[in-house]
Amino acid sequence: MPRLTDQAPLRIIKITETLFRAVLDGMSNKELATATGYSPSNISRDMRLLCEAGWARQLDNGRWAVSEKPVALMKMYQLYMGDLAERGRNFDLRVTAQARQMLP
Repeated sequence: MPRLTDQAPLRIIKITETLFRAVLDGMSNKELATATGYSPSNISRDMRLLCEAGWARQLDNGRWAVSEKPVALMKMYQLYMGDLAERGRNFDLRVTAQARQMLP
C-alpha cells in the first residue's frame, strides 16, 4: 500500500469531488489528471486506494466512477435530516395542541 503524505488526503478528496461530475459515466485517468492537475501516476495510485476503501470503482470501459458508498452516505444524511424535520414538526404539533388547551 502506498505511503500517504500530507498532500495525498487532499488529493484524494479533490479526485473524489471531481468524480462526482460524472457519477454514471465515470472519467478516464487522463480526464481526471487534466481536471485536477495531478499526474496520471498519482491518479492511478489514488484510484486504487479509493477502490480499496469502497469509494470508487472501475467501470467495464476502464473509466473511474464513484461507487454507491459515498452516494449512499449522502442519502443517509438526507434521510436523517428528513427524520429530524419530521420530529420537529411533531414537536410543534404537540406544543400547538397544548397551547390551544391553555387558551381561555
